[in-house]
Parts: sequence; C-alpha cells; structure tokens
Amino acid sequence: MLNRITTLIFFATIAIITMAQTGTHDSISKQDSNAVIGRPYKLFDATAFCSYSSFHPSQYLTDNNWDILCAFVEPGTISKLYSLGVPYSKSQLRLLEVGDLLSSDNGVYTTSMNIFGKGETTTMRQQSKEFADSIFPAIESEINQLISDFEEAGYTKQMYSLIFSYLLDSYIWDDERLSSPMSCEDHGTWSGAYWAMFESRPHCKIGTNGYGQVKQNWTDNLGYWLSSNKLVSFAQEVYKTKGGKIENHEVIDAVAGWGLTDENGNILIPVLHANNNDKIDLLSKSITNKLSDAVKKYCSVWHKAHNISSEQVGQIIFYHEVMWDLLDILESKGLVSMPAILKGEEVGKDHFGDICFIVIDDSEK
Repeated sequence: MLNRITTLIFFATIAIITMAQTGTHDSISKQDSNAVIGRPYKLFDATAFCSYSSFHPSQYLTDNNWDILCAFVEPGTISKLYSLGVPYSKSQLRLLEVGDLLSSDNGVYTTSMNIFGKGETTTMRQQSKEFADSIFPAIESEINQLISDFEEAGYTKQMYSLIFSYLLDSYIWDDERLSSPMSCEDHGTWSGAYWAMFESRPHCKIGTNGYGQVKQNWTDNLGYWLSSNKLVSFAQEVYKTKGGKIENHEVIDAVAGWGLTDENGNILIPVLHANNNDKIDLLSKSITNKLSDAVKKYCSVWHKAHNISSEQVGQIIFYHEVMWDLLDILESKGLVSMPAILKGEEVGKDHFGDICFIVIDDSEK
C-alpha cells in the first residue's frame, strides 16, 4: 500500500550504527579478548533485518545497555551484573524488555537477541561457505543466463546491484521463499531479526534499502547518499506511474543529477517486474527457489545447534552469511564487479543511479 512508503523505510541486511557505551567498570574491561562480555558493540558485526515504524532495535542500546545484553547471553540474576561490575538501573532493564531484546522469568534475565561468540561465528561461517560452495554449481548456469538477459535489457551499469540486491537480497525475501521482516514475529516497535556476530567479515558491509518500489544498494563506503525524504517522494511517484514517466516536476527537480530520471522525468534506472513470468522473472524465481529450498532444509537442524529461537529466524541469519559467500564466488569468477561508487570513489552523484532499480510486483494488480 502507498502509505507504507511514507511510514516505513525497510532496511535489508542494514549496518547498525555504533552506540556510545559508557560507565562500564574496570572488571568487565579486563575480560578475555575472545569473550563476548566486555567486547564493545562496535567490534561486533551487528545486523538488523527488520521493519519498523517508530523505534529501530538498535535505538534501545543507550548508555551501557549493550554490556547488559552481553552479560545475559548466559541467563542470570541481577547479581551477575554486580559480579561483572556492570552498572545498571531498573529503567535500563525495562527498556531492553520493552524493545524485546531482554526477557525475564522469576528474576532470571536472558538476552533475546542472538549474540554469537568468536568460536561460534567461525563455525557458522565455515558452514555457510561449505553450503555456498555446494549450492553454486546448481545455480551457476541460470545466473550466467540472467546476467546475459540483464545485459540485453541495457542494465550493464546496474549489474552488480541487480545480481546482489535484486536477486540475492530482495527477490528471495518474499515469504514464499524466505521470510520478509514484516512476516516475522512482532517485537513491539519492530519486526524481523536482530543479531550480532563476534566480528565482521573482511569486506565492507553491503546491503539494500527499500523505499516502496525503489531499491538502493549501499555499502559502508558509499559517499553519495540522496536524502530519504527525496527517495520517498520519488518512490511515491513511481507508485503512481507504475514505473513510467514521472510527471511531478517538483520531484524531478528534487532528484535532478542523481541518475534516476532525465530532465523530462523519464526513468533512467532498471524497472523490473516480479511475478510477471517474463524470462528475467522466471530465472530469478528458479534461482531463489533452489536457494531457499536448500536453506530451509539445512536450517531445520542448524537453528537448534546455534540456539536460535525458530527455523524462520535461523533461515534469515544463515542465509545472510551464505549471501556473502555467494557474492565472493560471483566476484572471484568475474561474473560481477563492484561499481566504483560503492567503493567510495568520487565518481559523481549521477552514478547513484548505477546502484538503484525499481521493482513492480505484478501480482498486486
């Protein structure tokens, strides 16, 4: 619905901003460098695959709330915070409960979000790489054909974003394949999954932002950002025209020079149609069906081994690791290459259109 465009910015595989951690006593700072307790939030690889209308889950990490969450990865009572030298107040605990990041039962607190330690993070990434290596031969020929079809459609400049953001990080999250944030458990002010791996992978963080039908690929290094308000306004016009020429001159002027439209309102970025059964759609469906079926089968057992609350959340966490391994394979084979704008190079804001595309879901007609 249109009003979702104006009330919700949906972040897939989003890099979480670092929150200031203050007031921690010396005893916690002397913990083993390989331990979760005492490790600053900024050193973790935290991901929120979520939708929200008021408070993002990371916004509950005020003061030293992250230290509290780390302390209760293994359940305990308030006395555990005393023994670790972690200061707290009742309002902090209540806030974390309101955000559904912490739960309590008869005075025993347990962290609700998954925070994975060093050994477990290493193991999970070994498992995801093995999975990606095993599944890639089954989808390689179709990915090659999809790349060829994108080239034929004139989408060469957006190839990296179409393969990563559209195929691997958008098309698959449709509930029929893997669950979207909005179909996940509700957490009061947000829905979806929020978790932290012990450390980041070597490459920069990559993700996809959605503004209604307009999608934008991003990295931590991206130096050109069109404001969310302007992207939302653009998305509203795209919704009205169903991906056709923009007639609203205020919106045309607002996005001028960013590679989204020309001066007459003609769309300059790919307009893809999901669920219309054209050759691009059929290939995307086939590839993501194979991926999601394999992920679901794998995670039926995997999520229990890593103490993840449900198969649904397990699939989200595991696939977010598999996704990076698949991208590594694609890049190593020379099938896709990251455009300069995503590397942070000063190529000009007009290249912003190289990392954007529009998705029209024809099943919603």
